[in-house]
Amino acid sequence: MIPSQERNTNHDAIASIYDLKSPLERHDIVLECIDKLILKNIPEEAHIFDLGCGTGQVAQRLIKRGYQVTGLDSSEAMLNIARENAPNAEFILDDARYFKLPPTFHAVISTDVVLNYILSTEELENAFQNVYDALLENGIFAFELYLEELCESNWKNNESGGGVKDDNVWVDIWSYDQNIKIGRKDTTRFELINGNWQRLDRSFFLKAYSAAEVKIALEKVGFTEINIYDINRDLEVKKASETACIICHKPQI
Repeated sequence: MIPSQERNTNHDAIASIYDLKSPLERHDIVLECIDKLILKNIPEEAHIFDLGCGTGQVAQRLIKRGYQVTGLDSSEAMLNIARENAPNAEFILDDARYFKLPPTFHAVISTDVVLNYILSTEELENAFQNVYDALLENGIFAFELYLEELCESNWKNNESGGGVKDDNVWVDIWSYDQNIKIGRKDTTRFELINGNWQRLDRSFFLKAYSAAEVKIALEKVGFTEINIYDINRDLEVKKASETACIICHKPQI
C-alpha cells in the first residue's frame, strides 16, 4: 500500500457528499456503457477490477449481475463508504499510478474520469502498465476519459455548480489553463457539525489528454485493438457527459 503522502487523498474531503454530488442514475448510465462494450465479451461470474472505484456504486451493480469485483481507490474515506455500498466486493487502498497486482482479472474498468486526475503522460503510462499486468490474457480494459477533442470547449466556459442539502452546502468553480491543458475545480464545502457550520476548501486538477496521446501510451505498454467511442454520439447514451470510452485488449501471448 502506498503511503498517504504519495496517494492522491483529495477526495477524502468530499467522500461523505460524493453520492449527493453525483446523481445515482449516472452509475446506471456507466453500467449501460459497460454492458454494451464489455459484459457480453467476458465469462459469466468473471472477475472485474474497478480502478478508482469511489463509493462502490458501480461495483455493487456489477455484483448484483453475478460478477466478482475488486475495487481500488486512493481515498480511504471513499473506500469506507464503498464497503457499506458493496459489502461483497473486495477493496484495496492504493493509487492507480503505483499499484501492483498479478494477472487476475478478465476486465478492468475505470469510470467517472478517474484517470484525468493523473496529470502527466508518464504517470498515465505507468497506470496503463499496472492495468496491463493485472489483466489475464485476452482481458479487456475499458475506461471513461475527458478527451481534449471532446471537452475543451466546455472547460473553457468555466462552468460552476453546487448543491444544498440539510447539513451540507457546496460550490464548485471551474477554470481551465489552455496552455498546459489542465482543468481546475475549486470546491468549497460547508458542513453542519454539532450545530455549527464548518468550511472546507479543496482544489482538484484534471488533465485533458488528446486521443493520440492516450493511444500511444496504451500501445507502448502492449494493448491492442484500441477503440475510442464518444459516449453521446457513438454509444447513444442519454444524459451522458462529454466523455469518451476507450476500449482495448491485452493480447494472448
